[in-house]
Amino acid sequence: MHRLLGPLFVLLWSSGFLAGGFGTREVPGLSLATVRLVLAGGLLTAVGLATGARWPRGRREWGDLVVAGVLMQAVQYGATSCALALGVSAGLAALVLCLSPVVVAALGGPVLGERLGPLGWLGSGIAVAGALVAGFDHLDDGGSAAGLALLGLGLAGFAAGTVHQKRVGARMDLRTGSAVQVLVGAAVLAPLAFLVDGGVVLPRTAVGAGALAWVTVVNSGVAVLLLFALLRRGTAAAVSGLLYVVPPVTAVLAVPPLGQPLEPSTLAGLALTLAGVVLVGRAPVTPRRATAAGSRPG
Repeated sequence: MHRLLGPLFVLLWSSGFLAGGFGTREVPGLSLATVRLVLAGGLLTAVGLATGARWPRGRREWGDLVVAGVLMQAVQYGATSCALALGVSAGLAALVLCLSPVVVAALGGPVLGERLGPLGWLGSGIAVAGALVAGFDHLDDGGSAAGLALLGLGLAGFAAGTVHQKRVGARMDLRTGSAVQVLVGAAVLAPLAFLVDGGVVLPRTAVGAGALAWVTVVNSGVAVLLLFALLRRGTAAAVSGLLYVVPPVTAVLAVPPLGQPLEPSTLAGLALTLAGVVLVGRAPVTPRRATAAGSRPG
C-alpha cells in the first residue's frame, strides 16, 4: 500500500497548480492562500479532535511547528499564489517549484547527514533534465519579473521547510502537527492579505469556489499529510525527488481543462524524469546518527 503513496502524492500535488491557476483568475493571490489555509486548518483541527490525536507539548515542539508553518505554508503557498495571480503559468510555476529537490539534496548533507553519492546526483541530474524538457514550452509563458521572483521565494521556503520537517517531523502527530502548521501559515498571510488586497477576498463563481475547495481539501489537507508521511518513510532527497515528476504530470493534466496539446517533449521529459527519480530513490545515502536532532525521542 505504501508504494502507492508516492504516485498519489505526485498526482494531487500536480493538480494544485491547475486549481491555483483557476482560483487566482478571480481571487488575489494572498487572499486565496489565506482562505485555503484557514479552511484547511479548521478541517485538520476537527480531524485531530475527533480522533483524539496528541497535540504538541512544550516550547520546542511548538517552535518547530511554527518554523515549518512559516516556511512550508506561508512562504511557499503565499509566494506561489501571488506569482500565479501575476500571470505566471501553472506549468512554469510547477517547473520552478519542483526543482526544490536539488536544494534539498544540497542541504541534506550538512543538516541531515543524508549525503547523496554519485548515483543519487546522477539521478538528480537526469530528473532535472527531464523536467526541463517537459517544461520547455512553458519557459516563455513568463509573467512578470516580480512573478518569477516570487516563485524563487516559494522555492526557497518549500526546500528549507522540507529539510526542517525531515529533521524534526518524527516528533509530531501528522494530524495535529499539520493543523498547527497550516494555521500558523494563515496567521502570517492574513494581515498581508488585508494590507495588499484590502481584505480577504472570496470567490464569486462556481469555478472559483471549486478551485478553492480543491486546493483546501486536496492540496493543503490530503497532499500535505501524504508528504509528511513519505518524509517519515524515506530520505528527504528521495521524497522531494518525487517533485521532479510534477511538471510533466501538470502538463498532462492541463490537456483536458485548458485544451493544451500534449507535446512529444512532455512525454519524453516524463520518461527521463521517472528514470532519474528511480535512480535517486535507489541511491545510498549516509545514514543519520541515532542521536541526530531529527531522531525519534526514546
